[in-house]
Amino acid sequence: MKILHLDSNHELLINQLNDLGCTNHEDYTSSKSEIEAKIANYDGVIIRSRFTIDKQFLDAATHLKFIGRVGAGLENIDCEYAEQKGVYLISAPEGNRNAVGEHTLGMLLSLFNKLNKADKEVRHGKWLREANRGIELDGRTVGLIGYGNMGKAFAKKLRGFDVTVLCYDIKEHVGDVNAKQVSLKEFQEQVEVVSLHTPQTPLTVNMINSRFINQFKKPFWLLNTARGKSVVTKIWLLHYNRVKF
Repeated sequence: MKILHLDSNHELLINQLNDLGCTNHEDYTSSKSEIEAKIANYDGVIIRSRFTIDKQFLDAATHLKFIGRVGAGLENIDCEYAEQKGVYLISAPEGNRNAVGEHTLGMLLSLFNKLNKADKEVRHGKWLREANRGIELDGRTVGLIGYGNMGKAFAKKLRGFDVTVLCYDIKEHVGDVNAKQVSLKEFQEQVEVVSLHTPQTPLTVNMINSRFINQFKKPFWLLNTARGKSVVTKIWLLHYNRVKF
């Protein structure tokens, strides 16, 4: 089986594929059109986010058996058309969940303690102690939208803090000892921190909009380690007193 690697990854991936008897070629610089001109020679593709694998690409890949995405989401692949052509799709939803969990916790602590703002000011000789006084997580209610691999990793990191963790997910019965699953109404009534952990789908694009924000009982802090398109960014100008980021 001939596999074309379009993005650099850990050497372990190619080494193990070599051990399985696969022929691995690497091309990290050619244009998409140049890749399309030779993709018919390959049985598999490994990609991260270099470009979109669309209908044109898939039509050129006449012998393609699988696409492996080194990452959680598949939004840069025309999944429906790939499946119609019998191309098997592989992703790595668990690969970076721990890193995302740690990163989200770091973002939350930085936000609550104004670390970025204070750091910039101190580097310019400003010491504004009261203006940069932080607040504590203790006693807060943190809400996670999307409780899959990433959401669960973040909830696990929060166990060391005296916080209530709620989760909302379109799938039922995903809550666990680290997060209580609630309805969207209850979620919007209780949470003070909202953390997004959703894939990019038609349901999640522009999900955080004015209507969604206005349904919250309290102002809230927003963390987004999911996809940028989940949030209508211009709404911050309208809701700066309701959403903190």
